[in-house]
Amino acid sequence: MRVSCLVAVGLLLGCGSVSTVYAANTEESSEGSPTARGDTETAMRPQSAPTEAPSANATAEPVKPDEPAPSVAASDHLVYPQVGRYLDANKKKLFANIDGGDREALTQFYAARMGAALWVDKSGYTPDAQSLMTTLRDADNWGLRSQDYKIPDLKAAADGGYSLDDLTDAETRLSLSALAYARDARGGRIINPPEQLSAYLDRKPQLIAPRTVIEALASATDKGAYLKSLQPQHKQFELLRQKLLALRSGGNGETVKIPDGANIAPGKSSPQIVLIRKALKVAPPPANADGKPVDESYFDDELARAVKAYKIEKGIEPATPTITTALRRSLNGGDGIIEAKLLANMEEWRWMPDDLGDFYVTVNIPDFKVRVVKNGEVVFDERIVTGSVNRQTPIFSDMMRTIVFQPRWNVPDSIKVKELLPGLRAGGDPLRRQGLVMERNGRRISATSINWYRSDIRNFHVYQPPSGGNALGVVKFLFPNAHAVYLHDTPSKGLFNESVRAFSHGCMRVRNPLQLAEVVLAQDKGWDKSAVNELVTKGPEENEIALDRPIPVHITYFTARAGDDGAIESFGDIYGHEKRITLALAGKWNQIDVTKEPKVTPDDIGFDEYADSRRRNDDDWFGMSDNDDRDRRKRGKKYDGGLNNFFQKVLGGL
Repeated sequence: MRVSCLVAVGLLLGCGSVSTVYAANTEESSEGSPTARGDTETAMRPQSAPTEAPSANATAEPVKPDEPAPSVAASDHLVYPQVGRYLDANKKKLFANIDGGDREALTQFYAARMGAALWVDKSGYTPDAQSLMTTLRDADNWGLRSQDYKIPDLKAAADGGYSLDDLTDAETRLSLSALAYARDARGGRIINPPEQLSAYLDRKPQLIAPRTVIEALASATDKGAYLKSLQPQHKQFELLRQKLLALRSGGNGETVKIPDGANIAPGKSSPQIVLIRKALKVAPPPANADGKPVDESYFDDELARAVKAYKIEKGIEPATPTITTALRRSLNGGDGIIEAKLLANMEEWRWMPDDLGDFYVTVNIPDFKVRVVKNGEVVFDERIVTGSVNRQTPIFSDMMRTIVFQPRWNVPDSIKVKELLPGLRAGGDPLRRQGLVMERNGRRISATSINWYRSDIRNFHVYQPPSGGNALGVVKFLFPNAHAVYLHDTPSKGLFNESVRAFSHGCMRVRNPLQLAEVVLAQDKGWDKSAVNELVTKGPEENEIALDRPIPVHITYFTARAGDDGAIESFGDIYGHEKRITLALAGKWNQIDVTKEPKVTPDDIGFDEYADSRRRNDDDWFGMSDNDDRDRRKRGKKYDGGLNNFFQKVLGGL
């Protein structure tokens, strides 16, 4: 019986007459007409194929409208629901909000397998479906929402069989839920962060084509395990997830409360020392050799080192080993980790590349740190200064290709227009006063010889030659990108002592850039410290060292990060990205302050082809005469030639 059924279905499929076996009622498919499920959907009305060919004189018994849809016979095993037809017939009702790519992928997938079901058979849901549904129900434990992945309630009829209508609906919806989960696991809930949240968040979800997902599911031995494998595999994601589970279960660990008191220096004893040890997770001193009890209230050297390291990490000044009010306040504040923060940071991990690299550089803006990671271990960790709130450091990934020693500082267009151009138009010479050089087509020119009301300053190359006061210091690290930012040295070291170090125009300054260069060049070329020092002391200006193997650079924005011990550190949301992500995940799109990355446009320059040239002949419009300077002074235009504020901004970070 089973074989004959399969042969019959195969012949019907081959002859293009499947619709006579299992098709939508044409009257019911039209909008507004009733269906077997009411007015909200178009049901697929299966008709039973006869087991024996009827005689020529036999008359078919019509199916009455009030009769239930035929169920799958007990002898059947495989089911061939017309998923593609069902999706198309209900695209304006049941599946109006379904992703078009998902609908197309499923239509093609089921057509390629001759309509054979993946999740249902004569007995209802298959074991594969049960595996899949377990993963869907567990979505909350992975930072998603299980309510977003509907699982159809498939119930047997009174005779124990299942309606083909119900089987088709279950098959279709379960496949759609699997694709939705796969997309969300890869970050698809926020499909375009640069446009939906902030242009500075230059990342995209790491999506997998729906056809690829459904085909992989079909071939996977464990369907649920495959779907779960689409979650980020990064260690940090998993540690954040474990913290989320702990928060939701109430097992967030013991909270240590340290009372107020006087400062305590190393070498002293105090009952508070026991609490400080517990808060900093410092073990008590080892047992005395003579068997005498250990004084756990004694402030020993190990605890002193831990106190100082904690102060440095948290930016508590002065960073001494003394226990102070500021230290107590910080320890009593808790870790600042709430569920919304964890979910926002987990979402960001869904946007990260699957493979960060065996050796890579990563910058995390909220904790103002640059790190080099080799085979999963941090081999370099240093403070940085990042972009200000108004000139943010963008979030993206690219490849470091060049290290430049004794670099020129090439003034970016934004600074040319915003900082230099006003002074030039006022009649001053900010370039000369600050040691800047202007070139056009490789030839040096005087900035005062140009009519800046009619010339575009962006077409001129302005740079600061290498020197002790060069804004880039002695080295810069280039990873060409659309945002024109990079890592570099700086002669201005004082701001590294600040706890919040957001002062630059977007680039990232490194406190110890030569050590970073040593780590990178040791990996790339096998050079030692002396080779790097020679490049600094004896190398030429603008000495570009091309890397043999480009190194991944990941600029990130994680306000929650797991330390080596698994403890989660919390950082401030300085740019507001965490808040934007949280609002998006809650569906509060209208409350998001979408930020744009500033770009220099002709409107910023404000050309006036007649200004400063009304008294000139056409052949000398670009010149600047003594009369023009006198006219400016008469009109009362003033210019601050010192530009202290300008270079304070510039040296504050590029």
